[in-house]
Parts: sequence; structure tokens; C-alpha cells
Amino acid sequence: MTTLRFPPQATTLAKALTLQPELWQRPQVQGITIDGPDSRDLDDAIWIEPTDTGAILSVHIADVSELVAIGSILDKVAIARTTTQYFKNGNAPMLPRPLSEDKLSLLAHQDRPTLTVQITLDRNAQIQKTEIIETWLRSSKRFHYQEAEAAQKDPQHPFQALLEHAYLWAEQLYRNRLNTGAIGATLTAQGNWLTEEGSLIQGKRHSSHLLIQEFMILANRAVALWLAEQDIPALYRNHTARAIAPDRETMYQTMLSLGSPEAIRQRLASWLNRATYDPTLVGHFALNLPAYTHFTSPIRRLADLINHRIVKAILKNQDSPYTKTELEQLGKHIAQVTRDNEKQTSDYFKEKHQELYQAQVQDTEELANTSEKEFSKLLKYAIEKQEMEALMPQLKARLDTKRLQLVDLYLLLFESEDKALQQQAFENLKANVQDTASIISMATAQQAEWESFDYLDEQQSQTAPFHTWLEVKINGSILTTVHPSEHQRKQPAHHQACLQWIEAYLKEALVPPEQRIKPEPSEQRKSLLEDLEKAEEQQKQKQTKASKTERKEATPSKLMHPILKKELKDGQLFVSLLMQLCQGLRLSNPEFEFQEGEDGFICECQLEAMNQHFTGIGTATKKQRAKHLAARDVLEQLQARALQV
Repeated sequence: MTTLRFPPQATTLAKALTLQPELWQRPQVQGITIDGPDSRDLDDAIWIEPTDTGAILSVHIADVSELVAIGSILDKVAIARTTTQYFKNGNAPMLPRPLSEDKLSLLAHQDRPTLTVQITLDRNAQIQKTEIIETWLRSSKRFHYQEAEAAQKDPQHPFQALLEHAYLWAEQLYRNRLNTGAIGATLTAQGNWLTEEGSLIQGKRHSSHLLIQEFMILANRAVALWLAEQDIPALYRNHTARAIAPDRETMYQTMLSLGSPEAIRQRLASWLNRATYDPTLVGHFALNLPAYTHFTSPIRRLADLINHRIVKAILKNQDSPYTKTELEQLGKHIAQVTRDNEKQTSDYFKEKHQELYQAQVQDTEELANTSEKEFSKLLKYAIEKQEMEALMPQLKARLDTKRLQLVDLYLLLFESEDKALQQQAFENLKANVQDTASIISMATAQQAEWESFDYLDEQQSQTAPFHTWLEVKINGSILTTVHPSEHQRKQPAHHQACLQWIEAYLKEALVPPEQRIKPEPSEQRKSLLEDLEKAEEQQKQKQTKASKTERKEATPSKLMHPILKKELKDGQLFVSLLMQLCQGLRLSNPEFEFQEGEDGFICECQLEAMNQHFTGIGTATKKQRAKHLAARDVLEQLQARALQV
């Protein structure tokens, strides 16, 4: 990790530098800052003004390049560090603190040089015009995130109107991004936020986080388009998906179905490449933008400082201070420093985990009282390090008493190579067959070679049982079981298919799809199928004889049920609405099934209606909420179907 100390020359220069008087000849702008309570390196401020056709949104950014010259000792330390690193008890700044936390930081009521990105938005929050201006700012107020949220709700606060107005536009910008298929910087179904590149964000977030997030993304996007339209090489922030990644809609639906933040993290990591800095424009996959860059944090990120210098040169009709080759080298350097820092951090925590593991497993009494969540961490570490001996007595005790979590069973089944433990884990799983789909989902998310899974369902008639095979794509090849599962209902058939697949996996008895064997119906079932076919044919004949007038009246009357005309809104009792609809249409009641994940519940709602099978999925931290979301999903599908008829 980066050393905390700067070279003495850099600190001396940082203390000696002063802001020149000519900087205050620039236009003055208005702005406020919103940051964390412990932040002192404040490099962006915001302001917004309504117009007759929309709004003018301004992001004012510390003009770091005015004091950090190319080739200076300060420039060299910034290049060496590339970014400010944040730790639990402090940070290692990219620039010496006299600059990063004082002379350049946009502290309240202090005059600071800035670069302003002024964006004109229409009523739909679409960019109409972008201007970049050299300005200076005396920040009117420094807010912490929580303070900004409270001020927004306080009618007496002098900045309430500004914050409320800004938040409404931020919401619109966020909705616009969701509607275009963005995955990055979004909220998951489980209530976790993702970064621009799809990594999970830890810690509580306030509404003001969304405000700053959307304003910064907009400013970065606007600057990237401004540069791209002029065909100017800069450090664009490029992001791509891997070749094995599915389409965006599949990604989104998969994230909705995954209950564990770790499962989401692993799945996205397997689909998405690292973001890079490069002068050749590629686009940003997670944000679904044709052009994106980093411009709003020059105190904290080298790439932003470099882009500032390029933009300022253009504003002054000068040549760019960097060649394309130099930008390519800088982009590679930033990537390498990032990897080195990550490795050093990982090695540090691995060492700490090793010390903690050794201390815990040596204390038998403490190990017996370890929480389920903490025991899962110990088990994962023990399997990775192949140091199971000390953990084995407690592991067997928990296996015997069925006190292991799903993640533990996954680890034993797919990470451990101990056949006896695998079999014991499988026996545990057999007692809760409804958990098998979650186990398969975990494995698909965390096993690098596993690409996807799907079910193949076959049903010979509406009353015949489902025959289901689970198919898992591993290293480009699909593997399944020889024989299918069998159940009268689809969901239990899926669960049983997962169980059979896991059993075949452990026995190394999986086969390619062409080797599966379809079951032959018994003589009794053949006779039953024949009777059913005759009954269905007779029913069709009766329907054909029915008057056309009756049919025309019957179908619309069902499809035009009042509930199907209602607009579905948050807060409605969707389960109750669906039950009322079923009673009104004389349908069988919907069936709800639950799976419990590490951080919540996944509910599946099944309903037969309009000669179709509808399946709704709901995911939430509370069981009742998941049930309502699943019912809402089915209601929305029914509304769409009714409109088609």
C-alpha cells in the first residue's frame, strides 16, 4: 500500500504555493458541498437553477491544475500514487494535505479557483448544452450527507428549496439511467447500491448520496461527450462486458433473483471486465453510456487532474499537454498501481485472517459458541487453506445437528474435496430440497467455470406430471442428468431436478443433453392420457358449437376485470388484489413458494390463467414484502396479456 509520507520537497512546495490574484478575475459562481462528515478533501460543489424549459445544473470542481504543474514534484507524487486511498482510520492522500485539505479544498466561505461544468437540461433531464468555464467559488455551505437530507425535509432551512429541487432532478436522472438499461450506480432488489462498475457499496446511504451520485455522473458524462464531439484524446473511462456475459435484461433479472450480496458480487465479477483509462473511446457498459470519463475529483484521482489539464488547454486554444501515447502509458500505469494496491491490501487481510483463524480454532469453547455467520467465514478459510483438521469436530457436530447455513453446504459440496463431507452435506440438503436451487445459484455465481443454468420442462398434458432436467453450462458445455425429476407441480420438479443434478455431480455421473433418457409412460398412465385426450377433444367440440356471440361476450368480460384496469402503485396490497382477481375470474388461487437467502427471501408466485402459466418473482428482506412483489409481477403480466387480447 502507498506510504503515508510524502517526500520533504513535495510537502515544502505544497506549503509555499499560493493562489494568484488573477484567479479572482474569473466569473464567480454559487455552490454548496455535500460530503462525508470526516472529509476535508472537498473537490466538488453543486448548484441548480430552474428555467422555463428545464434547469441549468452546475458542478464546480477544484481547479487543481492551477497549483500542481506538469513535471513538478507534486505532479510526480500524484503520478506515483494515482489516487487517494481511504482506510478505516484515515487516508493516504494523492496530494500533500496543505493542498488536498486546505488550499485546493472547497471549504465553506473560502475563495477557491474552480472549473465549472454547466449543463442545460430540458424537462426530461436530457442534456441540451454543455459549457465548461474557468470560475471561482466561495462555497455557501458545507453539508454532511445526513445534514443535507435533514435540511431537504426542513421547510425553515435556507437551502431547503435548492436541495429539494436538486433531489427531484437527481431522481429524474436516475430514472432515465434505469430506463436505458444501466447496471452501474443502481440499487439492487436487496437494497444494496452498486458502484459505476458494478461493485457493491458497503455502509448506509442517504438520499443526498443519490443527489451527488447523479450530478457527478452527469458532469462526467457531459465532459466526455464534449471531448468526444471534438475528437480529443483524453483519459476516457472505458468499461466492457466479458464474452460470456448475457444480455442486459438477463443480467438484471438474475440480480433480482439472487438473495445474497456476495452472490451478486461474484456473478457481476464473472460477467464484467475491469474499467480502464484509455485515450481511445470505447464506452461504458455498466452505465450504458457511449462516452464517459472522470473529471469531478482531481484532488483524489490522477485521471481527473490529467483531464482537467487537457480541457483547460482547449479552453485557451492551446495544444493538449499530452500525446496519445503518453495517455496510453498513464492509463496502464494507473491500472498497474491499482492492482498492486489491491494485492497488498489483500495480502494484509489474508495475514490478519490467518492470525484470527488460528486463534479461534484453538479455543474449543469459543469455537462451539461461534455464530453461524462467523463459522461460515472460518469454514471458507479452512477449505481454501486446506486446514480442516482443527475445525472438523465442530463441523461434524453442526452437520449432525443440521446447524449449517446454505453457504456452508455449498462450500462442502463444491469447494471441499472431502468425499465424506460432501456426502454428509448432501444428506443435509435432501432434508430441505427447496434449498437446492439456491445452492445451484451460489455455485453458478462463484464457480469461475460455471456460466449459467436452466431447466428443461416436459409435460405430456395439463394433468400429467412435470419431467424436469437441470442443465448447467460449464466451460462452454452443458451437463445434465440422465433421468429427469418428476412432480405434479413445476417448482417442486425444479427443486428435485437440482437435487438429482448435485447427486450426479458428486458421483461424476453427469451427461451431455443428447444422452438423457426420456421416461416412458406406464400402461396405466397411457390409458389415462388417452382418456384425457378424448375428454379434451370433446371439450373442444363443445366450445366450437358455442355461439360466437357468447364467446365474444365471455372473453372480454374476463379480460376486462376492473382490477386489470387499475394502475399498480407502491403501497398497494398486491396479494389481496391478485386473490380478488382470481375469485372474480373463478381461477384457482395462486401458489406462493419461498426460498430464504443470506440477506432475505425470494418468493415465486405461480398462477394458471387465460390458458397460460404465469410466474412472478419477488425479492426482499421481509417475507411478506417478497410475496407482495411476486404478486405484483403476476398482476403486471396479466395486465399486459389482457391488453393483447
